Amino acid sequence: MENAAKPGKIVRNDGAADSIIAAAGKKVEATYEFPFAAHATMEPMNCTVHIRPDSAEAWVPTQAPQWARDVIAGVSKLPKEKITVHTTLMGGGFGRRYMGDFVMEAAQISKVTGKPVMVLWTREDDMQHDFYRPASYHRFWGALDEQGGLAAWKHFQTSTSIEAMWNPKGEEQPEKSEFGTATFIPYQTPNYRVEYMLAKSGVPRAWWRSVEHSTSGFVVECFVDELAAAAGEDPLEFRMRLIGGDREIPDFTNPKEGKPLNTARLKGVLKLSAEKAGWGAALPSGVARGIAGYFSFESYTAAVAEVSVKNGALKIHRLVYAVDCGRAVNPEGIRAQVEGAAIYGLSAALHDAITIDSGHVVQTNFNDYQMPRIAETPETEIYIVPSKEEPTGIGEPGLPVVAASVCNAIYSLRKKRIRRLPIRSEDLA
Repeated sequence: MENAAKPGKIVRNDGAADSIIAAAGKKVEATYEFPFAAHATMEPMNCTVHIRPDSAEAWVPTQAPQWARDVIAGVSKLPKEKITVHTTLMGGGFGRRYMGDFVMEAAQISKVTGKPVMVLWTREDDMQHDFYRPASYHRFWGALDEQGGLAAWKHFQTSTSIEAMWNPKGEEQPEKSEFGTATFIPYQTPNYRVEYMLAKSGVPRAWWRSVEHSTSGFVVECFVDELAAAAGEDPLEFRMRLIGGDREIPDFTNPKEGKPLNTARLKGVLKLSAEKAGWGAALPSGVARGIAGYFSFESYTAAVAEVSVKNGALKIHRLVYAVDCGRAVNPEGIRAQVEGAAIYGLSAALHDAITIDSGHVVQTNFNDYQMPRIAETPETEIYIVPSKEEPTGIGEPGLPVVAASVCNAIYSLRKKRIRRLPIRSEDLA
């Protein structure tokens, strides 16, 4: 909160957003908050390492075998070519199994004993010694012109940067890991300003499923919904109008190597999800829809959520996804990944928050860091856009749109904005 009262480092500055917003007759301001979030893999961290005098062997459920090998090499002082890492099946990764901390623990003990050592963390160890998704705080300002166009857009973020944690020089450019495609949104405006301020923290953090897009997708797609309401327009039609004609928007964060955002493909998934969900058609009393669309990991996803609220309890009845990830090599694999991303995103939206008290993580297990139960899980439909484009990411792009579509549906139903996750019962009253 203290950081948010100060000017941030300018990340992007097109036009004169500040002065346009200050003079605007119709403007919107909003703040969004996210807590730390644990990976909470179903299988706690574990591995087996055997360091011998002349070689080493390990069995590790890891997303980064090379990292595990390097950790063992550092402990054993053996050449890397003398180390064999068997990558086993894993009960969930989500970014947590990139780390080498649990491998180092087994390697250090095996180095001393000369015996094979198996490490198996308790759930409590796992929950309280994770590398968490960064906590972040976002401020947005938007201005609409007399024709209902987007006159200006400003986004300020302060967070516990991943770049600042892992790169020795990360505090020089901590924003590199924190915005993703939020620095080149598809909504046309001549005045576009992005600012960042690092929130320094000793809490370990790292890559969490969809990384910065898990927060950027939420704030961008919720704020554009707020602008649509201010303009008095249908949220889908407003998005389509602001996206405008077919074009390619360069990747602002990585213009040389990053793929541009193709607006035709983004509009395609928005239209398809809306069509399959029956956007605009009548719903039962007490049920409403919300929509969100986003570009991440070079893929395009959109989701429509149908929700109701009864006695202060949120019910998500249906999620309708459209996905464009290039040529669909394995359609069933795509559906499985998107379904998993939906559940993971709903978990963060409905329940998950890691809190720190006196330097310790409060949450310990699934009793106080809950997952969605079967009764909370919506009917989920996934439609894949036929494409001849090269295949792109799908394990993570399904996540950014789920919380945004749900919260936009809650606004449609109750005219209350959810700007802080996870959703609390008092937010629904």
